Parts: sequence; structure tokens; C-alpha cells
Amino acid sequence: MPSKVIVCCKLPTGLRIEKGGVEVTLNGLNSSRIIGADHARTEVDADFWNAWKEEWKDSPLLVSGAVFEAKTQDEADKKARELEGEKTGLEPMPQGAMGVKTIDRD
Repeated sequence: MPSKVIVCCKLPTGLRIEKGGVEVTLNGLNSSRIIGADHARTEVDADFWNAWKEEWKDSPLLVSGAVFEAKTQDEADKKARELEGEKTGLEPMPQGAMGVKTIDRD
């Protein structure tokens, strides 16, 4: 049975990765069924992931923690908590940011 890893992605739209003619789509936050989730998870073949990760090891996606791996769900939760403060730059803006005002409905 091939081994798998959990690849977590903090990007809203996910990410399509390719290596050796094989393409894998990593789930993004917009695909999460949990409102307010800070990452989405995709189960990926470990050999494929390790080959892709080796080629892209210096990518800001990996270096910043926008995409990270875990071997178990518990490890994914722990890493997500550790990376909670790391921003991708694609987080939703809070209401009222940049001087945007809400409409007052009477």
C-alpha cells in the first residue's frame, strides 16, 4: 500500500502542483467546509510529494509555511497552530479595513 502524507495549504484557491507528468490539486481555504478554517488538507502520495518538495524546497510557498506537510491529522493541527501567525498575504481583510465603512441601514 503506497504511503500518503497530508499536505496543508493556507492559500484561498489551493494550488496545482506537477512533477513527472503527474498533477495534484491541493485543496485551498475556499474548498473548506469549516468556516474560518486557516488551512485545507489534501492527502498526497508520499513519493510524489517528496520529489515535488525537493525540487521546490526554496519556494516561498514552502519557506513561509503557506504549504506544509504532516504525517497525521494531529501533527497537521499542531503545525497549523505553530504557523498561525504566518501570513500568506491573501488573508481576507477585516470589515472596516482601509477606511471602508459599512452602510447604515435605517
